Amino acid sequence: MIRSNLLRLSLLSLALLLPGPGFPAGATAPPGQPAGAARTVGAAAAPREKSDAEKQKQTVADMRNLGTALYSWLTDQVNTTAGQQAQGAPPAGSKTHRVPTAGQPPKEGAKPEKTFDVESSPLISLQDLEDYLIPKYIEVIPEVDGWGSPYEVRLNTDNLMGKTVMSIRSPGRDGRYSSDVYTVEGCDPTDYDQDLVWADGFFVRWPQKH
Repeated sequence: MIRSNLLRLSLLSLALLLPGPGFPAGATAPPGQPAGAARTVGAAAAPREKSDAEKQKQTVADMRNLGTALYSWLTDQVNTTAGQQAQGAPPAGSKTHRVPTAGQPPKEGAKPEKTFDVESSPLISLQDLEDYLIPKYIEVIPEVDGWGSPYEVRLNTDNLMGKTVMSIRSPGRDGRYSSDVYTVEGCDPTDYDQDLVWADGFFVRWPQKH
């Protein structure tokens, strides 16, 4: 009888010392958590990688939002300067902009050209862009597209009523611009390497849904 009891105690002690199924030897659960919780320590799910379709959608939204901010800034510049011209006062600010005569706003909604050359407007730095747009027109300037490539932004501050004034573009998934001159047309929405281009209130290259 004594030997039988000793055997039971030995087996019970061994069971308490051995790890449970799937539980690494020596691992213990944090206080207040059930045994087995230690199996999930360090195994938190990583953020899900966005699909190319989601990255493309984000890029189009970024470009539209930034484009809206740029166009609103342009409209205010033209309206302010038009009012100053009507009163015979010179435009305010340290920079001189060529603007239309009083009462001639930018032609929003005008039919775009069949082709567009992005180099018709100069590049603008992120710092200048932030000075113009934050916080009145946009809270944060989107800097990179859905695939991590920096947006290229151009703004012709020397001639706000030039043939082309502003543009934004993304090189798409491959990170390389295919051209500097684009035909104004949609592209295959599943060809994620296509450049995406916005200019003067319009998308020049955009994912065209069939």
